[in-house]
Order: sequence, then structure tokens, then C-alpha cells
Amino acid sequence: MTNEDVIGITNSFNTFYEGIEDITDYYLKKKLERLKSKNYTSIDTMVFNDYTIQPTDLDISIEEVPNNIFENFTTQIATFPIESQIGRKITIGVKENNTNTWLGFIRISSPVSSIKPRNDYFGMTLPLDIVNRHFYNGQTIVPVQPFGFNYLGGKLLALICQSNEVKQIFDERYNTDICVFETTSLYGSSKSSSMYDGLEPYIKFKGLTQSKNILTPTDEIYFNMRDKIRVEYGKEEWNNSVVNPKGSSPKTRELNKLLQILKSEVKNIDVELFNKLTDVIKNKSTTLQQKRYYISTFGNTNVPQFILENEVLNNPNKEKYNLENIITYWKNKSQKRWNKLNQEQQIKKELELYSLQNLNQGINFNIIR
Repeated sequence: MTNEDVIGITNSFNTFYEGIEDITDYYLKKKLERLKSKNYTSIDTMVFNDYTIQPTDLDISIEEVPNNIFENFTTQIATFPIESQIGRKITIGVKENNTNTWLGFIRISSPVSSIKPRNDYFGMTLPLDIVNRHFYNGQTIVPVQPFGFNYLGGKLLALICQSNEVKQIFDERYNTDICVFETTSLYGSSKSSSMYDGLEPYIKFKGLTQSKNILTPTDEIYFNMRDKIRVEYGKEEWNNSVVNPKGSSPKTRELNKLLQILKSEVKNIDVELFNKLTDVIKNKSTTLQQKRYYISTFGNTNVPQFILENEVLNNPNKEKYNLENIITYWKNKSQKRWNKLNQEQQIKKELELYSLQNLNQGINFNIIR
């Protein structure tokens, strides 16, 4: 690469992280990029927005939805940018049948290969074949707002993720035998609580993740850096990538490799710029990536023995995880929340959908997630 290329790439990378102090700032930058990249169909008449209905009167069902519908809705609903997902996944819509509107959306996907709180919980790093056969991850759990705020909608979706019905869809699709659901909170250690709290015994908090990877900048910055570095360092047998694309998280691994190469290049050109790049990578990795980790074993009491020793799995609590029972459990919590907000006249009524217009105007809905 030319010195001009190296300096330009480094400056654009450093500039992206200026003003980003926590995960919220990062999500907003990425969210703007995503909304600029595509025209999304308006969904304001298709999502739940009648907050006179008591939680106990809601008629709730689930159904699989195509990825294009999932992306269209969640991009406008979620506070974070919806990324594409490779590997095994199912996308579920949660519907309110009285109003024929959507309450939220879920994407269940393959688990990460290794994560510290899971290793601590099981007392070991589980073999990847066991993780892939018996675990799945609540990768995207997005309630419509203010349904999430008024009715504890995020808790409803989190509970549905570990229902017997969702597990059955995944098992039949991918020939798995799922007995562990896990997910991480959106804002991690930057907030003291999460929408997953208060759901024991269904879901339990088990510590913070310890990822040291820096989150990817906007596609414009990332692809410019990747394409220019690949010319010099890419390998033909890897389709000109700088890392073998096989294995988990190829984009994350390539970003780390690109930054390693960029640091070696800029160090020989501008020591001050090299130091700044090193500081950005170091300071923004842990700050943006630590998340709260939650786990459910679907009521199983002997999961560790089962997945490690292949014993017969005896689940005396399986019926509790039927969708109907999970919804009933949630309705009791939601009704208390709805009653309290009504008594205090704190029910939110304005539908909250993200668009380029409101983000450019500085509107960012302040909702407890």
C-alpha cells in the first residue's frame, strides 16, 4: 500500500470512534448507515399500538417469518443495527391476534463457540460439537415500542425463545437436541439491569462476557480498509481474504488481522498516528463489547451430565416451558406493570419507529430495555 493509503485508512478508522463513549453511541452510527442503505416499507399500521388492552386480554401466537419481513420490521423497531446472520437460524414473529398486529420479532441462531460465563457455569470449555448440538442463541430479541415498555414486551420475547415450540422448530430444522438457550444483553455493562432480569427460574444471569474484539466500523470504512489491504496481503486460495474464511466469525477474524497489518504499516510511517490507532483499538474493545450473559436449561436439572456423558435427559419441568404456560407466566408480570403505569399515568402511547428523519433530527427513544 502507498503511504497515502495507509494514513487515509488509519485516519478514517480512528475518526469513526471519535465521540463514541459507549455502546449506545456505536449503535446510533451503525443505525444511520443501515437506514441510508435501503428503503424500508412503512410498518406503522402493522405493529401493536393499542395500549388500552389489558395484558390478560391479549391473544398471542408465534409464526415463522421470512428474512425480508424480519429485516424490514426489526430495522425500524430496534435501537441497534440489524446485521445479517450466517449459519443456522430461524426468525419468529410474535403476533397479537385480536388486533392482527406484530408485538415483536426473534432470531434464534447458532451459539458462539466459546464464551467465558458459559465456561464458568459448566466448569470447562465445552467441545464445539456439543455446543452446536445442544445450544442455541437468542441473537435478536426485539419488541415493538412502547409495547416493550408498557407491557414488559422484551421479557415476553425472551421467554418465548426458550419455549418448547421454538425449540421444536429449531430441532426439526437442523437435527439438533437443544437443551440450553443463551443470550446476552444489548447494552451490557453500561447499564445495571436488562430486560432479561427478573425472569428466574426461566432465565438466569451468569456474569459478563470478556470479548476483546473491537466492533466493526461502518461498511464504507471497513470495506475500503479490507479491499486495499487484501490487494497486498490476500491469499488466492482464500478468495483474496487475509484469513481462511472457514470456521466461525470470519469477518471478526479478518478485521483483527486487517488491524494487525495496518498497525505494522503505519508504525513505519507515523509513530504518533500508530499510537492513536493502538489506543483506539485498546480502549474501544472492552468498553463496547462486555455484555451481560443469560442462560436457560429449559427446566432441565441434569443438563451438564447429559451433554457431557450422553445420559438420558429427564426433564420433570418440561410442561412449564409450553408456550401457553410461558405466556400465562408473563401475563401475570405484565398486568402488574400495566396497572402500575396506568395508576401513575405513565403509559406511553406514541409508536416508536426509527427512520433517517428522526435520527438526523437527534431523536433517540429513551426506553428502558
